[in-house]
Order: sequence, then C-alpha cells, then structure tokens
Amino acid sequence: MEEAENRVVIASSTQRKRKRRKIRRIIKRRRRRNEKPVIAPSSLPNDVVEEIFLRFPVKALFRLKTLSKQWRSTIESQSFEERHLKIAERFHAHHPRVMVITEKDPLKLLPRPRPDADIGFRLFCLESGSLLSFILLNFPQSFANYIYVSGCCDGLFCVHSPRSQAMYVVNPATRWLRQLPPARFQILMQKATYRDWLDMKSVFHLAFVKANDYKLVWLYNFDKYNADALSPNEGVTKCEVFDFRANSWRDLTCTPSYRIFHGQIPACANGSVYWLTEPYNDKIEVVAFDIHAESFRLLPKIKPAIAGSDPMHIDMCTLDNGLCMSKREPNTLVQEIWRLKSSEDSWEKIYTIDLLSCSSSRTQFRDEFYWGEQDLVNPSTPVALCKNKTILLSHRYSRDFMSINLWK
Repeated sequence: MEEAENRVVIASSTQRKRKRRKIRRIIKRRRRRNEKPVIAPSSLPNDVVEEIFLRFPVKALFRLKTLSKQWRSTIESQSFEERHLKIAERFHAHHPRVMVITEKDPLKLLPRPRPDADIGFRLFCLESGSLLSFILLNFPQSFANYIYVSGCCDGLFCVHSPRSQAMYVVNPATRWLRQLPPARFQILMQKATYRDWLDMKSVFHLAFVKANDYKLVWLYNFDKYNADALSPNEGVTKCEVFDFRANSWRDLTCTPSYRIFHGQIPACANGSVYWLTEPYNDKIEVVAFDIHAESFRLLPKIKPAIAGSDPMHIDMCTLDNGLCMSKREPNTLVQEIWRLKSSEDSWEKIYTIDLLSCSSSRTQFRDEFYWGEQDLVNPSTPVALCKNKTILLSHRYSRDFMSINLWK
C-alpha cells in the first residue's frame, strides 16, 4: 500500500514538472514572436550610425550607450559631442526655448522652511508657451535658502549658494550632476553675521563659460566679509576661476580697479564676460573679461544715456549672441535696447519696447507683479526673440514671463 502511494506521489510530481516545462516553452515562443528584430551595431557603417545618432535627443543617446561598446565610443567622442551641440543650437535658433529654474514647486503651499535641496527645471517652448519637460533634482547638500544659478553653457548650469559651501554643475536633460569644491569666496562668507548679510552688497553671481574647456568665473568686490590673508590680491576686486580638469579654484592677480555692481548678472557674448561697475565720478563702466586670454579690459565707449544713469535703472543681457543694454524710462514706460557692435567702439539701437503693450503670461506661474508700474525703476530683462516679431521679457520681481510686440 505504501509503495503504491509513493508511486502516485512521484507520478504526480513528474506531471507537475512536465507541465511547468511546457508552460515555459509556450512563454518563450510567445516572447520570440513578440520580439522586434534588432539591428546589430556592425550591420551599418559607422559614419551612417553617427549621422543617425546626431539627430537623437540626449536621453536617447544615454540609452544607446548601454547597448554597444562601439556605440558608446562613438557617442562619447569629442567630435560627436561638438557636432551634436551645433545641431542642437541650430534647432534651438529656429525653435527657441527657455528654462525656468525654481524651487520644488512654487505653486504649492509648503510649510516653511522649504526643502531647498530640491530644484525644479521647467523647459518651455517660446512659440506655443507650452511646457516641454519638467525635471526635479534633489541635491545632496542644502543651499541654505540662498540659491543662485548661472547662465546656460551647452545645456549645463552651475547651482550654488553664498551662504553655504554647496556648488554643483548639473545637466537637467540627463539628471547628471557634479559637486564642486567651494570657492574661497563661499568659505570666507561663512563668517558674516546676520547683520552683515542685511547690509551686504557682495557679488553673488558667477559666469559659466567655455573656451578650450569649461570655466567658472567669479568676480566680486573686496570687502571686510571676504578679507583673506592668504589671497595674493588685496585690491578693489577679486577673481576666482575654476579649472574643471584640476578640480580646483585659482586666483587671478590682475583684476579691475572698479567695484562691480552687485545687482547685475554678468552677460556672456563674443568670447567675453561683461559686468557693470558701480558709479565712479557719476559714471558707470563695463568691465570685460576675455575667456581665452583671461585678461580684463574696459569697454572704450558706453552709451551716454546709460553711462550717466543709476545702474539700478540699467539692464545688461545677451540677445542673438550679442551684448545688449537697455534702460527703462519711468515716465513713458518705454524701454530702448542697444547692441554693442563687434568693434566694441559703438552701440546701435535695435529695439524699442512699450511696457504698456504687455500680452498675457507665457508660463504657468502667476503673481501680483504689474509690468506697467510707473514707480518701478528696475528694467525688464530681454530673454529671447521670437519669430513672430515679439520679445520675451523677465523681471527680477516676477516669476512670470511677458511677450511684447517689437517696434524700432
């Protein structure tokens, strides 16, 4: 009786095993039928593969690198990166976009203090105003509720804080980030008291540029807050340059003898970085830094209407790869834009914008800012030119954008 029961158990177990094997074979056959044919990396010439990859977005290229060593070598080559950037620049010239960098979500009512290690990157299409993508990045280090972001350089941004030693280079398209060592400026600013911060007018903006390699340029005024006995330069200004290959900061010894105006973001154009100075003898100057030679110079001529103005009333920006300056007239609410000629010896007026003709908002943010307020002395900042003869404006007191019709 026991032997019969054992035979039944063994037979039942064998049947279950056969049934499981049969089910696995059926699943494998179905998978093979559903699989799409994959082209082997070697089935196409390398130059053809490269031309195809040049049209792919960055996210797709990162996935392709994991499929083939040959593809990875092609995508990571310097020549491919340079060609891919040029194609992307041509595309963006015809289809302009703007990146809005904010806290995690400024529309949500979050308890304070906000989680300032979370930063959102929103990419908008200027032609339609639609949101193209949203990337939320969590940084390992807090920014102490003082977040500054550099201008874009080949899709890269530098996010830093003067109140902490946090500094990162980030590519929002790929979620890649690299932590950088703090600048001496950040380290020295840690000794500033709360009262010092209220009175402080230090330059917290740095420039992200590219010569033969990427560089960070931080030009700031010498003050009691950043006095350093180890610094070789104790002049009016100091300048630190970050070397990405050496992963370290270095000081420049020859710096401008004019104090830099703290309220203006540096502008990059024509291989140089530009800063406005504080008024000296009732006149403001423009300091230029050659990113290849790493030398400073003063622009020989400034528009008289701008040179004699309060720098709070002036805006400096980059439009179509050219340095531009503008001033808002409080009585007429008209803002004229001048562009520096390539010779750097004269300026030409390219646009006049009427701030009363503001159209509807171009982004999803809403605030109580009124663009046509007559008592507001700070000018609006031109961000980009659109195909339909409009210009996109931003303002330091608003999280919104405005589009305005252009007239010369």
